[in-house]
Amino acid sequence: MNDPYVPPTQSEPATLPPTPSGLSSEERMWAMIGHLSALSGLITGGIGTIVGPLIIWQVKKDTMPFAGSESKEALNFNISWLL
Repeated sequence: MNDPYVPPTQSEPATLPPTPSGLSSEERMWAMIGHLSALSGLITGGIGTIVGPLIIWQVKKDTMPFAGSESKEALNFNISWLL
């Protein structure tokens, strides 16, 4: 069996195999933050439900397309839910 994981040696750091989707872990993390940022509405009295995903979408839409689209999806869901 051909395992892509290479155990670290003394001179090289551990490397994990790439994700099957080809997305970086940083982009997946920002996509998750885009969804979870809607929970900031619990602290801000509801306004964070819209503002949280909106900020993530505006900041990351050009540099990380996946994170931008997921934040936009969270924003659309929260607007629909509030209506």
